[in-house]
Amino acid sequence: MAAQDELRVDLETLAYSAAHAHGQGEDLAIAHVSSNTRMEAAQPGWVGSSAAALNARLTAWLSTSQTLLTMVGEHALDLHNDARDFAAMERDNAEKLRAVAVDANGAAGTARD
Repeated sequence: MAAQDELRVDLETLAYSAAHAHGQGEDLAIAHVSSNTRMEAAQPGWVGSSAAALNARLTAWLSTSQTLLTMVGEHALDLHNDARDFAAMERDNAEKLRAVAVDANGAAGTARD
């Protein structure tokens, strides 16, 4: 049973989540680029105030899209970095435990001699 303030991390699931978020971000970026390209291609058919309104809307959508893609990318990167950091912490802690076991076995062996 975990202590109240104990944090448990499933490294495999965290790494999977990072890869999944990255893939979702790539899919989102591809969809947004495709949509933006189609909207820009439609612009020449518009004139006057309609063209100006469409241009203003496209500019706002592009800004929103870039913000969203940045947020998703940063989230995926944070998950990846957390997975890497927790894996390093796990390796360090395992090494410390091995060192304690070696010291305990060595001390016990010395006491018997």
